[in-house]
Amino acid sequence: MAFGRAQRARQTTHENGYRRQSSATVQQPRLYRAQEAAAAAEPQGGVLRRYHHIAMGLVVSDAACIVLALVSSYFLRYSGRPMPGEEIAAILLAPLLWCVVFQTFDLYATQHLAAPEEFRRVIGASSVGIVLLALGSYWSNSSFSRVWVGLTWVLVLVLVLVTRRSWRAWQWRLQLDGRLALRTLVVGTSAEAGRLVEILRARGSGFLPLGYMRAFHASHPSANSLPVLGGIDELDRVVQEKAADCIFVASTGITLEEMTWVSQAARRAGIEVRVLANLPQTLTSRLSLLKVGPAIALALKPVRLSGRQAVMKRAFDLVMASAALLLSLPLWLVIALAIRLDSRGPVFFHQERVTKDGRIFRMHKFRSMRTDVDAALDTTKPFFKLQADPRLTRVGAFLRRFSLDELPQFWNVLVGEMSIVGPRPLPADQVAANSELLSPRHVVPAGVTGWWQTNGRSRVTPEEALRLDLFYIENWSLSLDLYVVLKTFGAVAGRQGAY
Repeated sequence: MAFGRAQRARQTTHENGYRRQSSATVQQPRLYRAQEAAAAAEPQGGVLRRYHHIAMGLVVSDAACIVLALVSSYFLRYSGRPMPGEEIAAILLAPLLWCVVFQTFDLYATQHLAAPEEFRRVIGASSVGIVLLALGSYWSNSSFSRVWVGLTWVLVLVLVLVTRRSWRAWQWRLQLDGRLALRTLVVGTSAEAGRLVEILRARGSGFLPLGYMRAFHASHPSANSLPVLGGIDELDRVVQEKAADCIFVASTGITLEEMTWVSQAARRAGIEVRVLANLPQTLTSRLSLLKVGPAIALALKPVRLSGRQAVMKRAFDLVMASAALLLSLPLWLVIALAIRLDSRGPVFFHQERVTKDGRIFRMHKFRSMRTDVDAALDTTKPFFKLQADPRLTRVGAFLRRFSLDELPQFWNVLVGEMSIVGPRPLPADQVAANSELLSPRHVVPAGVTGWWQTNGRSRVTPEEALRLDLFYIENWSLSLDLYVVLKTFGAVAGRQGAY
């Protein structure tokens, strides 16, 4: 019974989120028409050419990054000593090697890469590239010292990640205004196809749905105002007439034979086919393709921390928490003094929160609220947080804006009660009042920062926060933790959703 109620609660959460997304789409017809007009103004194949230009720009910026990293690290290592001819030759050849490695990691097809997956692949490709450079220097008898190689690896990672962040921001702007939206035919006319169209119509999706292609013997009408442009056997004609860039298949209403017909039509037209997988949001690192008889199946790897992974995560937590405490220690005295001068009460705030397996622990923060104001509030609502809390002090507002009130939580990390990255620990009374809804969050340790904090912080709704926490749990990896930590700095510096 408890499991059934939890399932219904999660289903309600998902449906509420979908309804909000659908209503938001309905409320933005002008925006969609503007995107449609911008996409329609593109010449045939113009979006694909723009993606190609982005890929070429990435090649140039990646090559420049490795050259700049090699030259900078050389002069840092050798204090301005003139560079021998062998090193100059190696530096001139390095961009070619670098771009070949990055191409091997499929890092120039940005339309197929989510930001966390790109981050993971950049780390892997840069590590392989540095190893190959070191091996090449050994075989050519040049003097790539270990310090030079190490400095180059750090510098090139920073440079590549920063430049690719800029490229991704530009790509996002082009998607928002419709100049980078693939003209898309949706195969299927079922309710699933209707949901797919609503997803593709969302602002910045990178797609512009043109209409439906009806499956053979289809009995379901289209789910919204888009027209049915023809049957699957008319794909060749419709692709040409509509100058389509992409075919998107709603998979549940399509047979294997119909899918074969679609893929052959796409091959003749030279465009790609995408198939909607009815899976929760999942990083591609968890997916693999398997051949099952005449069909292809998606394998979803389980995410369970093995003993080695648990050790790695704990080591990551200890290193990051120790460094954070040491670097922030001078701030503690200043913060403590400011709190005592601003309002009466203790410097620290302690509260019982919930972490892995439902264990209750005592979480530490710098006090940011008054102790002499009593507000009658229902704090048992999931993810409860007031936008304008009357109990907040002036110093407390500043501390929260830059997340400085959370510095003492690094002690919770050191003693093993929390992790650097994980679902936000919620007060014990909230969890007790909503145990069925919130219990799926407690299969991993609570975190100082997390996926939902870096995707809106306090601006997200409780349903969205729960969905984002479950995404992190389903897709954990050490590279994802590092990505969240780096993204946290941007969220804090930009004061995104903080109050």
